[in-house]
Amino acid sequence: MNKVKNLENLKEFKEGLFSVQDEAAGLTAVILNPQKQDKILDACSAPGGKTTYLAQIVENDAEIEAWDIHTHRTKLVEETAKRLGIDIIKTKVKDATIYNEENCEKFDKILLDVPCLGIGVLKRKPDIKWQRKREDIEGIAKIQMQILEVCSKYLKSKGELVYSTCSILKEENENIIRKFLDKNPNFSIKEIELPKASKNEKNYFEKFLLDGFLQVYQNTDTDGFFICKLTKK
Repeated sequence: MNKVKNLENLKEFKEGLFSVQDEAAGLTAVILNPQKQDKILDACSAPGGKTTYLAQIVENDAEIEAWDIHTHRTKLVEETAKRLGIDIIKTKVKDATIYNEENCEKFDKILLDVPCLGIGVLKRKPDIKWQRKREDIEGIAKIQMQILEVCSKYLKSKGELVYSTCSILKEENENIIRKFLDKNPNFSIKEIELPKASKNEKNYFEKFLLDGFLQVYQNTDTDGFFICKLTKK
């Protein structure tokens, strides 16, 4: 198979006829399973691939808030949405680690694709291996837990939240979820439902499911990715 480069220069791309996203990363939106008329929060949204995928799933018929900590990054979300003809995304410059009472139990669905060390994308960003140190794990895990603790308060009763990273480290993934559940008994892990590949075949990603978590390890087809779905009582 020939590799295709500079897709962003294609006429079809500029006209919003398609987007490009790693398949494992795109599963975050599929697993969150947003419905029409939902109020949805993507709290770490830039550059907007997952946010706009959520909008496409609901056929541009929901309310989506897309947050990021920097203005220039929310503009990336706006540009992607504009290219795709999506008008239901409202961007806000917000720090997801800081609680805001006005958002308490506001959302039906929440996506937290939190900042991480990126260990699952080494094949695309090999320089990461030289930039990371063991002591970085504690710092990023603290931020991840803060985001999960704060944003979980924004979820309605019976609502659903997806926590994800492009990492394979337990300290950023499973350990975060276990610690959160120990402190928040009103939340529980919800079984991940993957789309069926065909009538007689299993979904490729089913082999990565374990104990309610989806932990994809980097391979020739996809990035490494962790996904967990939580529901609130």
